[in-house]
Amino acid sequence: MRISSADRKEQLIAATVELMRREGVQYVTMRAIAKEANAPLAAAHYCFSDKSELMDAAAEAWLKNLNRYSSDVPVHLGLRKAVEQVAENYWRALEEEPGSLLAEIELILWATRNAASSPLAGKIYPAYEVELGNLFTAAAQGNGDKCLIDAATLVRTFLMIYDGAAIQYMTDPKAADHRGNFFLVLDALLAKAGV
Repeated sequence: MRISSADRKEQLIAATVELMRREGVQYVTMRAIAKEANAPLAAAHYCFSDKSELMDAAAEAWLKNLNRYSSDVPVHLGLRKAVEQVAENYWRALEEEPGSLLAEIELILWATRNAASSPLAGKIYPAYEVELGNLFTAAAQGNGDKCLIDAATLVRTFLMIYDGAAIQYMTDPKAADHRGNFFLVLDALLAKAGV
């Protein structure tokens, strides 16, 4: 059965994301992706000129799903509750699928290392800034909250706290109360923001 070029691209992108989650970015090659997708290597090269183009497409697909942790957040409860709910969702995803976050961090590092050939590095955190910034702004406005920190800075700082806590958790999940420490520092951020 012949597969259209568009369907084959989607199949290869999905295979790339799955391979990154399961094995890590270092194992992503055109040959490995073709094998993961059960597609001929020639088809992979036909759809994508090289690994960088395929990695960019996989990252774009990943970024389109940013709202998976924030789509159910009740903005009517205010900014503090919205931030705490996003934090709960992020932490639950980390505990349930640490490989996904590890792959995302590896992808960010790969994109940063390959910035000359891939514009991806400059897109990742700004995409979070838009997604979470819109959510946090809606929550603040919907509840009449006054935040002393602008939305972009609040999002970037939230992500700094989460990324650091998540990396420590992944290196040794039982070493400390990583979740408790994450929420402790997050509470300090929200207090500084006046919410």
